[in-house]
Amino acid sequence: MFSNLFGSQIESIILQFAYYFLLFILYSVGGWIVECIWTYFMKRKLENRGFFFGPICPIYGVGSLVCVLLIGPLHLSWPLEFLLMIIICDLIEYITSVVLEKIYNVRWWDYTTASLLHLNGRISLETSIGFGVGGIFILHLIQPFFSRLLAPLSPLSLLVISGLLLIIFVADILLSLIAISNIKGVFKGGTVDLTAEIKRFSINYYKKASRLSRRLAHTAIHHVGNAQKEAKKRVSQTFKSKTAKK
Repeated sequence: MFSNLFGSQIESIILQFAYYFLLFILYSVGGWIVECIWTYFMKRKLENRGFFFGPICPIYGVGSLVCVLLIGPLHLSWPLEFLLMIIICDLIEYITSVVLEKIYNVRWWDYTTASLLHLNGRISLETSIGFGVGGIFILHLIQPFFSRLLAPLSPLSLLVISGLLLIIFVADILLSLIAISNIKGVFKGGTVDLTAEIKRFSINYYKKASRLSRRLAHTAIHHVGNAQKEAKKRVSQTFKSKTAKK
């Protein structure tokens, strides 16, 4: 497709990126679904989980892809795969928790009160076991299914779909970062899960911005209307004045 312009090697790299980006999106959406189901099971209410506005949790996409690319090719026994899944996913979750807290001075999640065994409230025994079990399912059931799902796509279809999803994903990142940048000082730190509260804050941020935009637009239209009336009035007075002189 691009071989005449860039060469077959560049074409291969682009198609590989598109393929793995689609896998990243599929696993991220799947992770969001799992998060919502788990939260509903624990709290008996639905929550839009994650950092972003859309139905996506990229941390699951990253963890799943890392496991698929690093652990899958090793063809280890299930117990070893289980342990490696736990180590990799716990490391990703811990680092993500630390980075988010350093940037925004607030924790997105905390397992201190909800877990029997945890490490600084950032990772827990229960979620670690879930990562290990989920990783086994990913390697032996979900990844083969996704591979069969994407196999019929032509190179052009793969590029178009991944390109559109990339645009949406980048837009979601930007919108989320703009909203979350105003979060510092709003929430106090502690040992509770603030994911839902932070998501509501982000959504309300744009609701307030939308209301403000509507008010500004209404005010601007009102001023334009008054200016038009004043202009018509002056034109009419000028016309009458010239007519009277004649």
